Amino acid sequence: MGATQRDSQFSYFKVTNAHILFEGEAASKKLGCTGELEVESEIKTIVKKCEGVDKEKRAKVVGQKLKFVGHIERDVLNKIFGIDTTGFKPGVYTYGDSSLGKVGCLTFSAYDLMETDEELLAWPKAAVTSGLTLSIKNGEEEVAEIELEFSITADEMGKFMYRGFRSELGQLADTWHSKFDASKLKA
Repeated sequence: MGATQRDSQFSYFKVTNAHILFEGEAASKKLGCTGELEVESEIKTIVKKCEGVDKEKRAKVVGQKLKFVGHIERDVLNKIFGIDTTGFKPGVYTYGDSSLGKVGCLTFSAYDLMETDEELLAWPKAAVTSGLTLSIKNGEEEVAEIELEFSITADEMGKFMYRGFRSELGQLADTWHSKFDASKLKA
């Protein structure tokens, strides 16, 4: 089998295979069916002034925001938002001011237009920052997707995001979605 041939330009075309590994759990769970993934870095600008004039500027990443739009597994949704049955009869799920969502590691697979290689993406420290929002319309031809916003903070190594191509990662790619561990990525 020959080496993977891909263009020098990677044009994102499809994102899929979303998983979340909640802190304290041994195995990840399928997040659901991905419709859209959007990531935006939060930047802090550092300015060096000399006699009141900007001489140098540097941008420093201080966090990221991630938006997931799609269909999500019920159990995963409950954990993300802290929806549970504590103090209530079986089958009664509650969401309120005591609901505290779990922090987790989000992973995805991205493909370019020709699907010549798979780019693996990971955000090891993600916590939901949006409230639970539902939109239910009768008679629609398409099932409504749910939108989740996550705040990405730095992990133990000071990193927000990790990415790599399956063709270059070797065995690391095998556990990327099931048990992502950034410490195993170091040289």
